[in-house]
Parts: sequence; structure tokens; C-alpha cells
Amino acid sequence: MTNQIQAELLVLGLILLGSSRFLFVSHTRKDSMAVVPLVGFIISIFNIVIFGVSIREIIIMQFSLWATIWNFRSILRLLSDVVVDHYELKLVIISVINVIASVSLIFAVFNFLPASVNASKMGVTEKISVLHGNFKNGFSEIKEPFKVTNAKIWNFESSVSNPSGRTIVVFVPPKTANVEIYRIFLQKLAKNGYSVYAGDFYTSDGKWFNRFLDMPFARRFAFLFTYLRDEERFKEIYRANKTVLVKEYECLLKEAAPKEGEMVFLLSENDAAEAMKTVWEQNETLIKGTYDLTFIDNNPSKGLGPIENTDPVLAWHLGLEKDRSGYISSHLAMEVTDFISRQIIGMDGE
Repeated sequence: MTNQIQAELLVLGLILLGSSRFLFVSHTRKDSMAVVPLVGFIISIFNIVIFGVSIREIIIMQFSLWATIWNFRSILRLLSDVVVDHYELKLVIISVINVIASVSLIFAVFNFLPASVNASKMGVTEKISVLHGNFKNGFSEIKEPFKVTNAKIWNFESSVSNPSGRTIVVFVPPKTANVEIYRIFLQKLAKNGYSVYAGDFYTSDGKWFNRFLDMPFARRFAFLFTYLRDEERFKEIYRANKTVLVKEYECLLKEAAPKEGEMVFLLSENDAAEAMKTVWEQNETLIKGTYDLTFIDNNPSKGLGPIENTDPVLAWHLGLEKDRSGYISSHLAMEVTDFISRQIIGMDGE
């Protein structure tokens, strides 16, 4: 169970506790538990800041706000040191409704659990570097508290090293997703023997929208909204910011630090072909090929990542079937593996 799921269940559990207090709190006491839904609402806001804007976080935040509003008078009574004589019928009815809604949402959270894979059991190691800085001045690993995270770089490696050297895959996810959405897919690639580098960047010199929408918690939602409502506008934004994608690839290449004789393949999805071509032209002796996941057949969530596995609520919203088996991620990884194998065989035959 991910940290996000645990945080969501915490919010819903607090609302459930605060809404059901009329069943077990003595009416001769101060109603101190009236603040519990408010605590849940505050945590739900922090969840959005930490995990980003999404359908599930918006629903839970709105529900916690609703529960807080209906407990506002009780909070005022508590602050005024008023002893509770009885719970009003209206509050009891609303509390019962909130209890039912809380239980329903808890079941929904479990019903829409994302797929998960134990990387260590797959023979894959993961390293995550949290960085501060920008493309112009470079990045440094964050070792102090209260520093803004401007980049998060993931490295997936097979625990069995290849004696002939690494085959490196550099992946920049589309802005409609992030590395977390592709995590199982990238783990599968590493299991197949590749050294995988991927990253999310939120730098001052890598803006896409504006200061607010480019913040980590908002950008994916802004891109999803644009992509689903106005695909032409989405393409315009990508074309206008091709240099940002180029810098992201260059940063990941620097992190991968390929040695002589090692092969590098660039990977992305959704209108990053021009950026990959530019990086390839600048590193012709190093990069052996590029691949766009958008062109894979039997990929129902093209441009969004394997959301059937890792964002089942969004998949459900778009009419796609949730998949806890990880099939879509495995399918994408197999297609990429076949492509790289064909490229390597072609080079050997030259």
C-alpha cells in the first residue's frame, strides 16, 4: 500500500470517527471530537500538495470540507467552552450520511488500489535522487531540510550486471503523467536487463504554463485537462517548449554517464519525437535509437501512461478497465525490449 493510499485512508478514517461521535460521546461533556473532521480536511490539503491534484484527492478533499462545514457550529461551541446538552437531529442525520459516505469511500479506495510490484523480488534495485537547482546552473542533491525539490531522478537497475556493459534507456515521461505512473513499466525494463534513468523536472528555467500551474502538485492535472479538452493546444505547448524536453534528456544522460561502448536509447510518449531527434543529432555516436510509446498497438491509454495499473481512478473516469495485474506495463516493456533487440541485431549485422 502506497503512502498516498495510507494518507487518503487517514483522512477518511478521521471523518468517520468525527461523524460517528454522536454514538459514543457523552452529552455532558465538551464536544472536543468536533475538530476531528477539520483535522482531516487540513490533511487532505497537504495530500494534494504532496501527491498532486487528482480526481481521488479532489473528491476526498471536497468530502472532508463538507464534513468540516457541518461541524463548524460544534467547533465554535467547543471554543466557547459550551457543554453539549444534546446533538441536534439535523446534525445526527448529516452525521449518519457522512458515516455512510466515509465507509463507501474507504471501500472505493480499496477497490481502486493501484497495482504494485515488489522490485527486490523482481531482481531490480531503485535509486531516487532528489535534487535542487535548474538546467542553467546545474543540480545538487538535497541534504538539508526546507529546500525546494526541482528534480527527481530515478535509476532502475537489474541486480544481475551484464558483463558486456550496460544498455541504457533514458526516459522522459509525458507531462500528462510522471515517473510514478510508469514505475512498474520501468521496473519491468530493468528486469529485462536495461539500466533505466527517468526523471520529473520542475525548474525555474523549464516552465510550461505559469508559476502556479507549473508547481509539482498542479502541473500534471493542468496537462491532463489540456490534453483531454484541447489536444491542439496541448501540441502547441509541447512544440513551444521543445528546448525544455531537450534539457531534461541531457540532464538524464549526464546522470547516466554512459561509458565508451555502452548503448543508449531514448524513450518517451506523446509528442516528444522532435526533442528526442534533437538530442540524438547532438549525440549520434552515443545514442542508438529512439522510441515513442504512442505507436504501440493495444495501448488503450496512449499519451497518459499505463494508468490502468497505476492510476485506476483516472482510468475508470476515461472508461478504461483498471488492471491490478500489471499487464499493460508488461506489454509496453516487452514492446520496447523487442525494439531495442532488433536495433542491436541490426547493428551487429552491419
